[in-house]
Amino acid sequence: MMNAIPSAGSNAGANLPSARDISRARASADEGQCKRWRAAFVTMPVRMVTLQMGAKTIALRVKVAETSEQGAAGFQCSTAQEIQQTLILFDFGQEIYTQFHMQNVPAALDIAFVKADGNIFSILKMDPSPTALYGPMGNFRFALEARAGFYESQGVRPGEARLLIPAAK
Repeated sequence: MMNAIPSAGSNAGANLPSARDISRARASADEGQCKRWRAAFVTMPVRMVTLQMGAKTIALRVKVAETSEQGAAGFQCSTAQEIQQTLILFDFGQEIYTQFHMQNVPAALDIAFVKADGNIFSILKMDPSPTALYGPMGNFRFALEARAGFYESQGVRPGEARLLIPAAK
């Protein structure tokens, strides 16, 4: 659809929305999207997984993005406190190549990319951004998102750690 541009001195622009109206409409749309993402986040089931680094193991409680809606939601519109306390596991069912975004995410995250055999081969820090995309150099089956600094604080390094996920019942 094409928009007509009013000529100078015409009254055609009188019915165009103001910047304030456009801002309110965007805020309303963002609020609707946030309701959608929040609903998906709260319905993610919680599971236990294990990080193994040599002889050291850490049991972790994670939310699992089981549906495409939950996967799309991730940490969008979450609170900073939820990000501090929660990890989200994404399982793509097979090794794929894709990227993650940080739109509507209020705090930086770390993301570990994991091969089908559980080997963590890449960990990236993701900063909030409406446009940046983050992905590893290679295919992966799982991704595990956590607060920024989580992996370093636990001594998890790419190539030296494994993610162990119990088989689904």
